[in-house]
Amino acid sequence: MAGIRRLAIFNAFLDLVDDDGYQLAESIDDGIFLLMSVSNKNKERQPAVRIIGYAEQVVPSYTDSVFRSHFRLSRQSAETVTRLLGACPGIPTVHRRGRPPVSVEKQLLLTLWVLGNPECLRSVSDRFNVTKSSVYRIVRRVCSALVDNCAKTFIRWPQGERAVEIMQKFEQNNGLPRCLGIVDGTHIPIKAPRVHPEQYVNRKKFHSLQLQAVCDCDRLFTDVYCAFPGSVHDARVLRNSPLYKASENHESDMFPGDSYIIGDRAYPLKTWLITGFKDNGRLSREQNRFNFILSSKRIKVEHTIGLLKGRFRKLKVFMDLDLVEDIPLIVIAACVLHNFCMLNEDDVDDFLDPQHENEINDFENIFGDPEEAVQKRAEIMEMVC
Repeated sequence: MAGIRRLAIFNAFLDLVDDDGYQLAESIDDGIFLLMSVSNKNKERQPAVRIIGYAEQVVPSYTDSVFRSHFRLSRQSAETVTRLLGACPGIPTVHRRGRPPVSVEKQLLLTLWVLGNPECLRSVSDRFNVTKSSVYRIVRRVCSALVDNCAKTFIRWPQGERAVEIMQKFEQNNGLPRCLGIVDGTHIPIKAPRVHPEQYVNRKKFHSLQLQAVCDCDRLFTDVYCAFPGSVHDARVLRNSPLYKASENHESDMFPGDSYIIGDRAYPLKTWLITGFKDNGRLSREQNRFNFILSSKRIKVEHTIGLLKGRFRKLKVFMDLDLVEDIPLIVIAACVLHNFCMLNEDDVDDFLDPQHENEINDFENIFGDPEEAVQKRAEIMEMVC
């Protein structure tokens, strides 16, 4: 009997090895299952019923348009990203022990499905024939590889000739001289965290994390930052971001030629961040005209965020992950993929959600306006009004 019991424990332990043979299961649920498998030794464990061969047999038979509608990337783009991931050190490709590793292609398809479809992890587990815990680990692993190895390549602050090109496009198309980009924030809906859930409730009364994004005239993200709960003021998010620190300490490098970015009134007025005038009912005609111009130009960043959430629909419905600290990683990885697609695909507007709701920011700037920044805004107003 003792030998049979040890064998049962050993078999349960083997079952906890990850589907890709690379890591041991780490979740509490898997630990509980191990205890139950020993205490209920008289009960036979029923094998999970899942779809067999979806990624290996069904997906290859999809037409290119069906593939793109399901996985939110063209087949060619997915193949390119698969090759990029295959060169990343964090993605297992060698059969080390236990079960054979999940292929890089299948790991990417699974991750794209999670990002692109409002489906729970259990359903994804059934579709791709892996355990629920493996779904979580694969998504985290793929997103980590994208952020660690590809973010600096695809999300880059404009420098040199690219900065000049962006400023010229903004002036030609939008009439704003020396503008280098547009900053805005958006809420990523999440499951109520177990710790301090009230801190994540935003002004629209749902739990969220904030994504701060800067985009250029081509709807490419040039800077992204996701770390703060939804209840935090936009200005505080900005002041704690790497963008703010770099801009304050190295303004001439970040904003060559006296350039700047624009944002709404929730952000502080800076020489490198131009915002509109506070509407106190006594604005001049030129000031109202300037506010209208800035507001109309900010549509570009709203479209960019709309494309991001339209392509990766998980970002606008509900992030059902228990570990809040993993969500920023997934959001930034989606931004990396967005830029990759903008640079490599046509018909990107197919994913622009016509029902995307622009998030009107009712916050006002809680910091004083520096005189130097006030003077710069006045000079820009004279040029465009």
